[in-house]
Amino acid sequence: MARNEFRFVVDGVDLTPDQQTLIAGEIQKAGLAALRTADAKLANPLTLGHGNIKLRPEWYGLWVLDGQLAQDLGQKINDIGFWIQR
Repeated sequence: MARNEFRFVVDGVDLTPDQQTLIAGEIQKAGLAALRTADAKLANPLTLGHGNIKLRPEWYGLWVLDGQLAQDLGQKINDIGFWIQR
């Protein structure tokens, strides 16, 4: 399975937690737009992430998973009750 990681680093600028959250959200949107622009062929994507540093700092950002890993993880999320039928 291929993994591509892209980072955006701001150094030397003091940002408030609110600014960090806002920037994280904008970067997430830009990343998803870039996948569309690149015409990435995703079979069954699962997008995970958040901008809340207090929740789990190591999860700060956005992960787009596809393939069997996405399917397995999505099923586990459904099994523990995070899935809401629309």
